Amino acid sequence: MSEGTRRAIRAALASNLVLLVLKSAAAILTGSSVMVAESLHSVVDSINQSFLAVGLRLSSGGGNGSFPFGRGREQFFWSFVAAMSTTTISGTLAVLEGAEKLIYGESLRDLWVALAIVLAGLTLEGTALAVSFRSFELARRSEGFRSRLSYVRSTRNPTLLAALFEDMASVSGLLVALVSLLLVMLTGDVVYDALGSIIVGAILAFFGLSLAREAKGLLVGEGLLPSELQRIIGVVSSHPAVARVIDVRGTFLGVDSAILGVEVNFRDGLTTDEIESAINELESRIRRVFPQAKYVYVEAEEIRGR
Repeated sequence: MSEGTRRAIRAALASNLVLLVLKSAAAILTGSSVMVAESLHSVVDSINQSFLAVGLRLSSGGGNGSFPFGRGREQFFWSFVAAMSTTTISGTLAVLEGAEKLIYGESLRDLWVALAIVLAGLTLEGTALAVSFRSFELARRSEGFRSRLSYVRSTRNPTLLAALFEDMASVSGLLVALVSLLLVMLTGDVVYDALGSIIVGAILAFFGLSLAREAKGLLVGEGLLPSELQRIIGVVSSHPAVARVIDVRGTFLGVDSAILGVEVNFRDGLTTDEIESAINELESRIRRVFPQAKYVYVEAEEIRGR
């Protein structure tokens, strides 16, 4: 795992812990629903950063008898847990808090305190977002992706996505809180505070479900991208001993670890030694164009129906 991902997680955790104290104090002093929602958000985000750190630590070990291919998918699992906790806990509770205040109402006080803390939070969370976005951009460029959206859909690093999505949700939520508090101060209508809490909950649910979708595919064994398969098929089919590539299948065992199975039909007349040599050469060629292939299995097969 890159140091950039670890740095993004540490920055997010540090800002979340500081803001948790400040937001909680503001929620108690002012009675603001949107600040309660933001406090819940910081609680869950702090827990999620711990989940991501656990996933990083557990996935770094090598294989053993119980886990012959290592525990790289720990990152996929803990990223999924973090995503669902964001959606189900902080998102749901924020919506319920706003709905309750919308129905029953509550007087607010000392909103300037909440406003000052929101502005401080935007500074802290903005800094954390800059760190996670920089890590995201470095990873995207190093892997050769031009489109950010394509990289989000294609990356096998849900931990980096989790840090980025949480920071984006934090900044978005604080901006909503800022607007809500200003509207209450300008109009005196507390309904804007309740609506702000509901919108914050919706934002958390959106980012949580988006991350869960990406992590779920990796967790259940998402296959390689068509471009990756084409590169592998290209180098295999170009080998002089190969008559035809029958099948190529692979899946990721971790962020930087994939397993591949390649079925090929070798040309007639090759000896056993020549086939063994060709298989070794094919494995080397595949790893050159697809370095994540830690485990490569090439099988000699007859063309079905021949």
